[in-house]
Amino acid sequence: MAYEWYADIFCLTSLLMDFCAVYTAGIILNRAVSWKRCMIACVFGVGVSVSLLFMIPRYAIYSLLVHGMVHPLMTLMVFGGRDRAGYLRALLTVYIVLFVMGGVQNWLTVLNGRKTGQIIVYGFVAALLFTGYQVRRRVMKNVCRVEVWLSGKSRILWAYCDSGNLLRDPDSGAPVSVLEQELFEQLPQDTVRKKEISYRTIRQEGSMMVVLLDRMDIWQKGTKKQIFKPEIGLQKGPVMQHPRVQMLLHASYFA
Repeated sequence: MAYEWYADIFCLTSLLMDFCAVYTAGIILNRAVSWKRCMIACVFGVGVSVSLLFMIPRYAIYSLLVHGMVHPLMTLMVFGGRDRAGYLRALLTVYIVLFVMGGVQNWLTVLNGRKTGQIIVYGFVAALLFTGYQVRRRVMKNVCRVEVWLSGKSRILWAYCDSGNLLRDPDSGAPVSVLEQELFEQLPQDTVRKKEISYRTIRQEGSMMVVLLDRMDIWQKGTKKQIFKPEIGLQKGPVMQHPRVQMLLHASYFA
């Protein structure tokens, strides 16, 4: 049986599948990936895949090279490779998404024919990506740039304007924002003032170490707000699932 191969259809289909897989993996992992970087990586991957298809006659070797070299390089271009565990999670997620998309497409192809199955799968993936994009867009609208100062040294980071953060110092009544402890440890520790306060939420209660900084500058919607002597609570580990956010601002700062 002879098969006809259409290069344009192959390239467009591969590009769409790879882009959907990589971008969906970014949404699942809650990673701040750019759709432009995803597209560049996928164009690179499709270009290399087509070149290998012409150069290597044996399909088994071609498949091994695509899955062992092309897709890992695409994932590296999008997610980076500094964190090896994070890179491996991203690569595994990309393959899981590709596996699920391929399985659903084959199932729908058997039921409704090839063209109908592809249209349904791509429509579903497009709706999923659009929903994830809208959710991320709403979250990033509440993210602002913050510069914290201590003993003449500063650190610039990204903070989330958390309307649910109503934590206050029970002694002074001052609002308390929450910062990743690992980030605070990069600032000078000689003259910092520390104390422990208690807190209570719906799910848990306990104590938190609070430090007093010299100043905090908040940039939001083109304006700059300076907070002198802000109280900052320290939390071990990430303060939010989004990797870009390193601090939760108190609700009173943007009310």
